[in-house]
Amino acid sequence: MNRTLLLVCIVIIFAASLYVFQSSKMKSESSDYRFEIIEGRKISVNNGIYILGFIENCTERGSPYIKMINGWNLTLDEDFWISNILKCFDGRIYAAGVDIAKIENGKIVWIKDLVKKGVSYEGTRENPILVEYEDFLNVFDIESDGKFLYFNTRDGVVKTDEDLNVIWAIKLKSESNIRFGDLNDDISVSDGIYLTKGDKIIKLSKNGKLEWAISLKSKEKIKRKVEIPEEKRKMTEKEGEKIPEFEELPKYSVELYAIYAGDNFYVAGLAHERFRELPLWKSEVHPFLAKLSRDGEILWAKIINVTYPESQYVMEGKIIKDGKRFIAWVSNYVLFVFDENGDLINFYLLKGPIGDLDLKDDTIYLASPVVCREWLENGEEKFERMSVEVEEKSGSATRIDILTEKLKLKVENVEVIPRTGKRKH
Repeated sequence: MNRTLLLVCIVIIFAASLYVFQSSKMKSESSDYRFEIIEGRKISVNNGIYILGFIENCTERGSPYIKMINGWNLTLDEDFWISNILKCFDGRIYAAGVDIAKIENGKIVWIKDLVKKGVSYEGTRENPILVEYEDFLNVFDIESDGKFLYFNTRDGVVKTDEDLNVIWAIKLKSESNIRFGDLNDDISVSDGIYLTKGDKIIKLSKNGKLEWAISLKSKEKIKRKVEIPEEKRKMTEKEGEKIPEFEELPKYSVELYAIYAGDNFYVAGLAHERFRELPLWKSEVHPFLAKLSRDGEILWAKIINVTYPESQYVMEGKIIKDGKRFIAWVSNYVLFVFDENGDLINFYLLKGPIGDLDLKDDTIYLASPVVCREWLENGEEKFERMSVEVEEKSGSATRIDILTEKLKLKVENVEVIPRTGKRKH
C-alpha cells in the first residue's frame, strides 16, 4: 500500500513538474514587450540608444541633432540634409538623407554625399551636344555586413567601404531597357542583397549582379461577371468573337514594405482581399507576412485576420529579429510579433505620430516627433508631443496560397563618386 502511494506521489510530482516546465516555456516564448516613447524622428539601438531629430520651430525645420540617450548630444549645421535614416553598426553611426554623416563617440568623422555622374544630349538630332551632369543621391536605408555598407537610394543600390569609397553602384531596368521604378526603402543583407517593390522581391549578389527577381501572385481566384454595354457585346459577337460571361481575378494582391534576410528571409506588408458581396464588390486589407528560401521559394504565406484602415497607407516598414521571434512594423500603423512558422504571438495598432522604432532588452522604443502647437503671448513657441497609443488586439494568422512569378530584369552599372564638403541646399 505504501509502495503504491509512493508511486502515485512520484507520478503527481512528475506531472506537476512537466506542467511548470511547459508553462515557463510558453511564458518565455510569449512576447511581453513593453513600449517606450522617445522624442525624435529616427532611432537606432545597438550598444546604446541613438536618436535623430530636429531643433524645431513653428515656421521651419531647424538643425538636425543626433544624440545618445544618457550620453552625448551632437547638433549639426542646419544646411545639412540628414533626415531619412539613422543606423548604428557596432558603435559606428551613420545618419543619412542627401548628406551622409559618420559619427563615432559623439564626434563627426566625416560628412559626405554620393554623387551620380551621367550624360545627356542637347541640341538637335542632326547636331547633338553631349552634356555631362551630376545628381546627388538621396539615401533611404543602409545595411552593413560588417565590412561594407549597402545604400538603398530607391533608384538603385550603392556598395561602399566604411568611409564611403564606392565599390560599385547599380540601377535596375526591365529587359526593354525601361527604368524599373522606385524601390521600397527597406534593404536587408545576408548571403546577398534583398530589396522589394510593390509585390516584387529582388535579390542581388554582393558583387551587384542580379541573382533573381520574382513577384508574389495569388493562386486563389475570384470570378466576376463581365459587365459591358449590350451594343458592344452584340458587335463583338457579330465579328465572330465571344465575350466570356465571367472573368477570373486574383483573390489577393500584395504590397510589401519590409524585408529581413537570414538563413531564410521574411517579408511583411499588406494584402488586399477581394470578394463578392452582392450586389457589389468589396475588398478588405489585412497585414501580410511570408517566409521564403534564399532561392525565392515560398515556404508559407499568411494574412492576419484583422482588417486595416484603407486610409492609413504609409510606404514604409521594418522587420526586427529577436531570437526566434520577429517584430514586423508595417505602414506606420500596424505592429505584430510572429515566430518562424508564421504563428501570430501579438498584434498591436499604433496610433499617433511615429517615425521609427527599434528593440532593446524586451523594450520597443518608438521615436515620436514633437510639433509646434501655438505661439505664446510673450513670443515664445509652445511645443507638444502628440499622444501615441499602443492598442493590443487579438488575432491569428491564416495561411493563403501565394505563388511566385519570375521577372525579367537587368542590372546597369552607374558611376557614383563620394564628395566631401559642406553644401548649401
